[in-house]
Amino acid sequence: LSPSPLRPTMTTCKDCDQVIKRHGLFCSMASFACESCEADLCKACFESYPLVLLGDDDTTSNSSGNDKDRLKKARIQNFCKACFQRLSVLDFETTYDVFEPSIETSERSGVTFVFVHGGGGSRAMFRPHARELTARHGHRCILVDLPGHGSLCDVELSLDTCWQELKNVMEENKIINEEDGKRTNPEEKVVYVGGSLGAYIGFYLLEEFKGIFSSAVLMDCGQNVGPGRSLKATIGLHMMSCVASHYSNKKLAKMMLDVTKKSPADQWVIESTFAAGWFFDQGKEQVSILRTIAPAKHIPELDIPICFMNGGLDHRDSEELWLNLCDTPDEVNSILKVYSGGDHFFMHDSRFVHDVLKDMHSFAVSN
Repeated sequence: LSPSPLRPTMTTCKDCDQVIKRHGLFCSMASFACESCEADLCKACFESYPLVLLGDDDTTSNSSGNDKDRLKKARIQNFCKACFQRLSVLDFETTYDVFEPSIETSERSGVTFVFVHGGGGSRAMFRPHARELTARHGHRCILVDLPGHGSLCDVELSLDTCWQELKNVMEENKIINEEDGKRTNPEEKVVYVGGSLGAYIGFYLLEEFKGIFSSAVLMDCGQNVGPGRSLKATIGLHMMSCVASHYSNKKLAKMMLDVTKKSPADQWVIESTFAAGWFFDQGKEQVSILRTIAPAKHIPELDIPICFMNGGLDHRDSEELWLNLCDTPDEVNSILKVYSGGDHFFMHDSRFVHDVLKDMHSFAVSN
């Protein structure tokens, strides 16, 4: 006998094995399925792995030009974990990417950039920038996934796990020795590059790895969100924590897409963010770290020059203070770059991309 259209049917979620009950005639209305393999998913898993796919072949766009038209047409789709990892621009078999200069086309510059992305993102955030720095100037670039993000999305996010992951990556890439933690090549210039969360965590990591980095480029960290923060920053962090606690990755990705469509950012946006995926499952931990970091405490302990980069439209209540705290003899080359008209995504704004890359290169080779 065929099942009655009025009788509930049972199935299981592909990702978490939760039993799902479908109610008769309303089965099609209640169903959540991966948009690639069509496997059944519970509502929570259905909203866990969103991606923006562009193209008839269901592959993500590896865009290299202006993304504004693509963003207008962009649609967030939902996948099971396996299909998400297959379709994302990230390789989930590794936790970092390395761009090496081509022997045929360029010589090694002696500079290694270590990129650390922002909250909710992944190592794809700086991938286009790394590609350009390697091709144009022969720099080696290493892009790291923070715990709780990208291929490390299931790893607990904390300052300790961030320290451990960066240590592992630097050991595997022969920046530091496993035995004593010291530089393997004192002549090499190693530059820490952090964006937003990666910049705030950078204040902590640069002190922990004192003597390893030659300089640092810290973007989108002009607002004090740690101890002594303003009421405005406190309210903002509270809202971030509430949203992270109650919204799914899908809803947060939709919010980010709406914000990005209104932003002047228009270059490499899809490849760097939406085609890689968003990782907000540990959003509360991200906020907790931001509340903890005290740049005014860490900066005086550093002995390297720092290039601070901020968009002119972003929150910047402490950028001058951070710069003024860089007052040791070794930090006299610290600078502040403000890109007028840029927002929190200025590094993906075609008006500034060329200058950002040029400024990063110039600062690295001169320090």
